Amino acid sequence: MSWDLGSLMIKPVQRVLKYPLLLRELLSVTSPTHHDHDDLLAALKEMEEVADNINEIKRRKDIVEKIVGDKKKTEISAQQFKQATGLAIEPTHDLLFESMHAQFEEQQEDIRQFARDIQGWVRHVKVSFEHMQQLSGSMKSLYNSWGGVRVKSLHSVDDFNRMSNYLFNIFSRELDNDVRSFVYSHIDELLRVYENPNQVIHKRSLKMIDYDRVRDMKSKGDIPDKSLQESADAYVSINAQLVEELPQFFLLTSKYFDIILKEWTTVQVKYFNIMKKETQNLIQRHLDLSSISSYEQIISHNQHQLQKLEPLINDITIINKRKSYQNSLPSSLSSQGFYSLAESDNDVTPPTSSVYSHLSVPPPDTRSSSHEFKCVVLYDFETHEEDMLNVKRGTLLRINQDEYDPNDGWWYATTVDDTQSGLIPISYCRRL
Repeated sequence: MSWDLGSLMIKPVQRVLKYPLLLRELLSVTSPTHHDHDDLLAALKEMEEVADNINEIKRRKDIVEKIVGDKKKTEISAQQFKQATGLAIEPTHDLLFESMHAQFEEQQEDIRQFARDIQGWVRHVKVSFEHMQQLSGSMKSLYNSWGGVRVKSLHSVDDFNRMSNYLFNIFSRELDNDVRSFVYSHIDELLRVYENPNQVIHKRSLKMIDYDRVRDMKSKGDIPDKSLQESADAYVSINAQLVEELPQFFLLTSKYFDIILKEWTTVQVKYFNIMKKETQNLIQRHLDLSSISSYEQIISHNQHQLQKLEPLINDITIINKRKSYQNSLPSSLSSQGFYSLAESDNDVTPPTSSVYSHLSVPPPDTRSSSHEFKCVVLYDFETHEEDMLNVKRGTLLRINQDEYDPNDGWWYATTVDDTQSGLIPISYCRRL
């Protein structure tokens, strides 16, 4: 006779249930005075308990499987309303199950929060890549716009631009794919594991209503009908099954979560290794910092180099208004002491009358000034700064402040047609 694998595997389970019948038959033909009679009786009792336990477990699993497979909604009886209004006894509380249920819900929320944190980290990394690409593009455009930039400097900017483009256009997509394949997919699978226990827990809460109803009826001396009693018994079985299996469920899900953490760690290690490799290559090619071993030393070295640039920046005339104005004066006027600053920034020595001898205007009036007066421009004044006023020689301006107001040798002027306004050097004007 041939047997398939399923039939062979179920034999030990079926045989356990046959042992009580065999022992009962042996006991019936064994004399009470026989020395094996007591041992047979004890063995029969033990095997009956084993058989009852197997049948109870099978019954619980059948109920749970029926619940998991049943997708139809179950109507809630009026028992909850009675309990809320005090017409029925207090609902049942199983502190052990309630503690497990709270842990069950907390685990699900922790997994969802973990997924949200990963999503936030990936978004932060991609934004940083985007900002790096924008910075490198701006630096490249700026360096290309300067004709006198050293070729070596432009090469370093080009390499930085290539690195930022690789991180933003290629590696960011690889990072997305890795997170989606190795982390998000496993998180989704782990959350699906909670679906069936959720259904059983929900069914338990519904059956508990019938269980409390039976308790209430019995406390009043009433006898529940068969279907209601079966529903109450189902609650007992479901609750016992959950209390027994939830600890094992927590153990398995924690192991699964450890696997997800390892996958997530692998993704992050890959990210940091690539960032380290790209950064080190850029530094070694262009900064010549082979003796530097930490990022703090790189920052210190860079700050030291920037300190050397400070005096060079201060020599740029378009940044310093006073230097820009002094450099723009005609050399003939500068040699005559046309613009000389005294100890105070407000003490500006006006030009002498000889300066105006070639113009058809009288010398400047040095009497006390009013808050608004007119002046004539003596020399062309051109600048690219927004707060300055570009004017030509002979333009009439209206000054809107006192002639000797402390403004570092500058007046705020407006053309007489009110079309332009801005700052102009005091010594470029003569008050009318």
